[in-house]
Amino acid sequence: MSQRRNPARDISETGEFLARSSSIDPRLGIVLRIARSMSAPMAEHELLETIMRGVTELLDAERSSLFLLSDDGRYLRSTVAQGDDVKEIQLPVGEGIAGWVAHTGRDLNIRDVYLDPRFDPDWDRKNSFRTRSMLCQAIRHRDGTIVGVVQAINKKSGYFSLDDEMMMRTIMAMAAIAIVNGQLTHSLLMRNMQLQQARASLEERVREIDLLYQIEREVAGALSLEAAIELLLHELQRALPCDVAQVTLALRGGGMLSHRLRMGDAEIETIAFDRRAGFAGRVLAAGLERAVCGGDRESDAELATDEGLGFVPSTGLTMPLEGGDGEIIGALGLYGRKDDAGCFDEADIKLISVAASSVARVITRFLAREEEERQDRMASLGSALSMVLHDFKTPMTIASGYVQLMAKTDDGTRRDELATSVQRQLERVVHMSREVLDFARGRSEVLVQKVMLAELRNELAELCEPIFTGHDVVLEVVANDRGVARLDRFMLLRVVQNLARNAREAMTDPETGRATGHFTVTIDSDEQGLVLRFVDDGPGVPPAFRHRMFEAFATHGKKDGTGLGLAMVRRFADSHGGKVAYQDSPGGGATFVLRIPREPPTKS
Repeated sequence: MSQRRNPARDISETGEFLARSSSIDPRLGIVLRIARSMSAPMAEHELLETIMRGVTELLDAERSSLFLLSDDGRYLRSTVAQGDDVKEIQLPVGEGIAGWVAHTGRDLNIRDVYLDPRFDPDWDRKNSFRTRSMLCQAIRHRDGTIVGVVQAINKKSGYFSLDDEMMMRTIMAMAAIAIVNGQLTHSLLMRNMQLQQARASLEERVREIDLLYQIEREVAGALSLEAAIELLLHELQRALPCDVAQVTLALRGGGMLSHRLRMGDAEIETIAFDRRAGFAGRVLAAGLERAVCGGDRESDAELATDEGLGFVPSTGLTMPLEGGDGEIIGALGLYGRKDDAGCFDEADIKLISVAASSVARVITRFLAREEEERQDRMASLGSALSMVLHDFKTPMTIASGYVQLMAKTDDGTRRDELATSVQRQLERVVHMSREVLDFARGRSEVLVQKVMLAELRNELAELCEPIFTGHDVVLEVVANDRGVARLDRFMLLRVVQNLARNAREAMTDPETGRATGHFTVTIDSDEQGLVLRFVDDGPGVPPAFRHRMFEAFATHGKKDGTGLGLAMVRRFADSHGGKVAYQDSPGGGATFVLRIPREPPTKS
C-alpha cells in the first residue's frame, strides 16, 4: 500500500530539482520562482497573480487568465487577468472555450480561435482586443476534481507547442494546491464568521430573555405601580447603563408623569407635567416610534430643558409604551449611554424595544388592577354607607323634630339660641349623610342657596374650632369679601371640614400626637368670582402624590384615610363651575385655592 505524500514536501522536492536544472533551461528558473512563491507568506490573490505573471512569461504569451469554479459549480469567475484594463469575467460553465473545458475536463490548444465555434468574439469587440491563439487547460485537485480553468492567449512567436502544454500543466498542478488551500481557508473563515454571528445572535437573545426574566421576577412582588416602575428602572440601568432611565405615563387632560432614575441614585424622581414636554412628550403627542437625540443639538437642548433632564444627552432613545388596545399609555426613555458603547446600537435598540413591550404590559396590568380595585372599593363603600347612613338618619331626623319643639317653648332666649345651633348642626349631619351616599353611588346634587359671606365666616370659625381643640394651632378665618354668593352651603362646610382635618393631620407630630402651626381660611374675590384660600404650616403634599391627590380613594401616608376628602373638594369645585388648585406655601406648607363664580352655572 503506497504512503500518501505531503503536498508541501512535493513542492520542496520540485524546487530542489528545478534549482539544479535551471542552468540547463532558463524557463525552469521561472518555474523555480513560482514554486518558491508558493511557500512565501503572501495573500491568496497576490500568490495567484504571481503565478499568472509567471505563466505569461513562461509561455511567451500576450496575456493569461485564471478562472475559478463557483461553489455551486455553475459559473467560472476570472480572479486574475494580465494586460491593460481587463475587467472581471463571469461565464456559465459550458459556454465559450473556458466554459467548455470546465464542463468536459478536456484541454484545448487552438491556433485560430475565430475558426472555433465555441469562441465568443464579443469579448474582443468590447475590449478592443484581437484573440488569435489560445492554450486552455482545466485545473485539477489531487483527487481529480476540477477547481478552475487557465488560459494563455496569443503566443508571441508562432503557436503554443506541446512543451508549452506540459509546462502549463506542471505549473497549474502546483497552483492547484494554493487554490484549494485558499478555498479551504475561505470556507473556514466563512464558517467562523457564521459561528460568530450565531454566537452574537444567541448572546443577544440570552440578553433579551435575561432582561425579561428579571423584569417579570422583580415586578411580581411589587405592591403598587410606583414600586413596579422603580424596580423596572433599576433593571434597565443594570442592563443598559445610562445617565437617566425614565418611564413616563400619559395623564388625562394632556399632562404626563415622569418617573426618573439617575445613574448612581437609589431612589427615583417623580415629576408631574401639565403638558406633553421634552423627548417623552414628543413621543406621546406625535405617536413616533422612537426619537433619537444627538442629531440636532439645538432641538435636543430645548427638549432636554422642557423635560428637566438637567443636561443635553449626546445619545438617547425614547420609545412609546402601547396598551393592550394599541393606545399610547406612556414612553420609555434612556439618555446618555454609558460603558464602552457610547451610543445605542441596533442590538440595544432591539433590546429596548423588547423591554418597552414588557414594561407596557406591566403598566397595563397594574392600571387594570387599580381600576378594578377602585370599582370594588366604590361598590363596597356605597353598600356600607347605605346601611350606616340609613341607620343614623332616622334618629337624627327625630332629634331635629324635638329641637323644633324646644324652640317653641318659653324657656328663655338662651334655650332658643342653643336650639337653633343644634338644629343647624343636625341639618348639616343629615345633609352630609346624603352627600356621602350620593358620592359613593356616583350621583351629584347641588342645593344652591343665598349665603351671606360675613355669616359664612362665623360658621366656618365655629366649624373649625373643635377640630383644633387640644392642639397648638392658631386658627384664623378672614372674610375680605362680606358680600353675597349663591352656593351649596352644606357642601362647602363639608369641604372646609375636610381641608381643616387634613391640615391638622399634616401638622401633627407623630411622637406627641399634637398639631402645631397656623391654619388660615381666607374668603376673597376677584373679577371672576369667589376665591377661598386654605393655608397650613405642614410639610405640603409630596410631589409623587400631587398628580392624583384629587382622585377618589387616593391616599398618601394615612393609615386610616379613605381617600375621599380631596376628591369631594374637587367635586364641589366642578359642581359649581370652578376649579381647585394646589401650590406650596412660601416658607413651607400647603395652600389650596378654591375658585368659584358667585352664581353657579345653571344645568340645562
